[in-house]
Amino acid sequence: MSQPNFKSSATSDVFWLRTIYTVIFLLVAKTLDLLLITITLTQWLFRLFSGDNQKTLKNFSFSLGMYYQQVTHYLTGCSEEKPFPFKEWPGHDHHIYPDKEKNE
Repeated sequence: MSQPNFKSSATSDVFWLRTIYTVIFLLVAKTLDLLLITITLTQWLFRLFSGDNQKTLKNFSFSLGMYYQQVTHYLTGCSEEKPFPFKEWPGHDHHIYPDKEKNE
C-alpha cells in the first residue's frame, strides 16, 4: 500500500479543492454558532412569555442541528459528502425526538 507524501499532496488539485471547501465550511460552522445563540434566546423568550416553544422555529432548529452534524462530519473527515448547498437541506421528516406531553 503506497502512502501519499507531502509533495504529491501539495500538488494535488483534489487536496486543494478540499482545503477550500474546508475553509468555507469552517466559516459556515462559525455562522451556525451565532445562529444557535440567536435561536436559543428566541426560544427562551417564547417559553418565558407563552410557556411553550415556537413550533416553526423548533422544526427549523431540528433541521439546523442535522445540518450542523453534516458540516462537522465533513470538516473532521468522517464524510467526504459535502453538505448543503451541495445536497438537499436536511428535512424534518427524520424526527427522532417525539414531543413530550406537558406534565405541568
